Amino acid sequence: MKFTKPVNLPLLVLALGGAVHTHASLPTADVEGAADPPGIKRYAGSVIFKYSKAEFEPYTLALGKAVEPGRYESSKKLEGRLTRLSYVAPEGRSSLEILRNYQQELQSAGFETLFEGDHQTLGAMFGTHTYQSLGQIFAYSPNKELFWAARRSTPQGDQHIALYVTEFEGGFDSRVEIPRGRAIAQLDFLESKPMEQRMVLVKAEEMSRSISDTGRIALYGIYFDFNKDDIKPVSGPTLEEVAKLLRSNPTQRLLVVGHTDSVGGMDFNMDLSRRRAEAVVRNLSGQHGIDPARLVPAGVGYLCPVASNRAEDGRTKNRRVELVEF
Repeated sequence: MKFTKPVNLPLLVLALGGAVHTHASLPTADVEGAADPPGIKRYAGSVIFKYSKAEFEPYTLALGKAVEPGRYESSKKLEGRLTRLSYVAPEGRSSLEILRNYQQELQSAGFETLFEGDHQTLGAMFGTHTYQSLGQIFAYSPNKELFWAARRSTPQGDQHIALYVTEFEGGFDSRVEIPRGRAIAQLDFLESKPMEQRMVLVKAEEMSRSISDTGRIALYGIYFDFNKDDIKPVSGPTLEEVAKLLRSNPTQRLLVVGHTDSVGGMDFNMDLSRRRAEAVVRNLSGQHGIDPARLVPAGVGYLCPVASNRAEDGRTKNRRVELVEF
């Protein structure tokens, strides 16, 4: 009888173009680079297994039952510095115990409750709809889920917390293994602050040269509230320069064209860009004395991008107001 040589499985996987994954394990130390937000304590013995931080991001704070991904019966649109931390708690601790500890600590530090819910009030798919971007760890463990949203006002701006705590039931992640029944917590901490101003103020003379040479000028110094047409006060210097341009050229007429990024639907962004252009015209007329007959507002949504909308840097460049000669 002839015996065949045993197959070396890892070599066979590599030969077939596959990959050998290292075995996931329970985190025993914080992921590299992670740190608790300043002034926000963690539950004792917890370990951070996922961490991210962005200096300026939009964020939807859930204040009611989830009805679909990213949409709730009630919510609040925020933007600012966003820190997101995923914790695994010590063995033998319940999601309720962890939530109550956070509440006691943070309420004593000045945070006020905006919304609180359990599995019955959050909706059947709250974890999936709210935390699907984090993977499966928080998506499939609804039975012991608890959520708390809170706000604190500081001299530097409002701070908001979204805390989701549950006890792990299932969900695969190749990088981490959570024992069934172990409490896990997702803490999102958003600090509202003005966006860092990185665009150089365009002077009236430069606007005039660009319009004369190319027929247009793109302005990045006019800012609006998130998803609204309310002009922020920081836009004042740029609007004053536009007014100077028009006062120095009494016969000049301009199209004021609003541009958005691609976040949201086509109809929404077309309407939003038009309303923002109209807001600029109202400002120049009402606060700077410019004849509105010289200005024609228009909105093109995200039809004329100057960069890819796949990343935030590109979306930032696409959000602009253009002055176009006609």
